[in-house]
Amino acid sequence: HSKFVAAGDMQGAVVGMNAGIKGSLMEQAMHIMVGAYGSEAGSAALKFIPTGGLYVTGGLTPKNISFLEGSDSPFLKAFFDKGRVSPLLDTVPLFAVMEEDIGLRGARVCAMREYNSICS
Repeated sequence: HSKFVAAGDMQGAVVGMNAGIKGSLMEQAMHIMVGAYGSEAGSAALKFIPTGGLYVTGGLTPKNISFLEGSDSPFLKAFFDKGRVSPLLDTVPLFAVMEEDIGLRGARVCAMREYNSICS
């Protein structure tokens, strides 16, 4: 508890580092967070029906991949827990992007395209 309180902005890192302790509050917190993450990803997949794939990106994905992968993971259980429309999610491939800066890379590509269109 003292490490968590002292961590300030890095409390998430403390939870992540200690989430592997079976039965701990950190493990429970991680399961809740990853379940909410999976539920929202499933809702997004139902909204957009991305049959080419849903790409889960950002810093949470690579840092917590052990909680996201596996058919019995809290993430996948929540992803597919959508009642009668759950079978639709079987048509959506799910990919975990392991690069944390993929959003910045995409923004750079867009900025370069815009710059080139103005300068040419």
